[in-house]
Amino acid sequence: MSALEIGSAPPLVERVRPGIRPLREADLDQLAALYRGVYGSSVQSSPALLKRIFFELPWRDDDVNSLVYANEQGRIIGCLGVMPRRMRFRGRVIRAAVGHHFMVDRSKRGSLAGVELARRFLRGPQELSLAEGNESSRQIWEFLGGNISLLYSLCWTRALRPAQYSLSFLKRRGLPAAAALMLGTLCHGADAALQLIPQQAFRLHPPSAFSDDLDTVTWLACLSAFSNSRSLQPVYDSASLSWLMQTLDEKRHCGPLHKVVVRTHSGRPLGWYLYYLGDSAIAQVVQLGGKEDEMAEVLDHLFHHAWQRGAIAVTGPMDRSLFGPLSRSNSVFHRPDNCWMLMHSHDQQILNAIHAGDAFLSRLEGEWWIAA
Repeated sequence: MSALEIGSAPPLVERVRPGIRPLREADLDQLAALYRGVYGSSVQSSPALLKRIFFELPWRDDDVNSLVYANEQGRIIGCLGVMPRRMRFRGRVIRAAVGHHFMVDRSKRGSLAGVELARRFLRGPQELSLAEGNESSRQIWEFLGGNISLLYSLCWTRALRPAQYSLSFLKRRGLPAAAALMLGTLCHGADAALQLIPQQAFRLHPPSAFSDDLDTVTWLACLSAFSNSRSLQPVYDSASLSWLMQTLDEKRHCGPLHKVVVRTHSGRPLGWYLYYLGDSAIAQVVQLGGKEDEMAEVLDHLFHHAWQRGAIAVTGPMDRSLFGPLSRSNSVFHRPDNCWMLMHSHDQQILNAIHAGDAFLSRLEGEWWIAA
């Protein structure tokens, strides 16, 4: 008969040395619980989805691992996901890493877990580290020697139905439901009337370009053709784009994913775009690209495409090629609340290229698509 059976005290919980270690697949249940505790939502916290994001990547690098901070009982109190990526800088392939799911248990916010996780991440073997973060993350990042990119922290928004978009803004700022309901019909009428006024700033005209559904083969061809003008650009292949397309399609809480390649009458590609259109009726651009002197046509097609599907506005990440055509289309430039593009590299030339906007960095090269 064992000591436990005769009424002795239960064994002590095995204590381990607290600190940082690589994330293991056996940690996924704990990771999902941590996510729910930090964000109060289970949208992205299912072990199956986390397994896909953390362990079933098309980009594998045994030296670049996601990190967790465990306490003395082995319980995970912090996490920093690390997604290895390949990029090309001035003709040579470099290691990059995207930080994501950076979180610390709310009861441990005063500890050094967050700082130590970020420090370990930035000491990794990658030549470029990228992340998106709030003000607290920015302060930690800069304390550890990182930088922010002002250009790639910006977003743009083009109102398609300005009255309804203004109403949605007021609702997000606490407009009472009764007032919103009363104003809703008026705003619908106002937007319909605006489309009848010639030369009106927000009036949308059918685009002159044609379009097809964007498949992975065409997507790869577009990326190869239209991102080569930048010093820094992501490296994709058919396998990684297929994985991305499937993963993006499965994020159904964001709304349907629209994937479009824009062509001339003769069939020559002008550019492409991908966006989600969810319950907010604001189209969220995931990636947008094309030849710089033809971006106006790509944007016109995007705006009309989203408008036809009921969008009240389109918003997306900033890029140097978009300043001119977006300014002429009455778009506004802004930084999303509490969100910075963070970067770190020991190669100053890489940082200079990003600061100068000489990089092709869409939402697929950051955390937005992972955590959205």
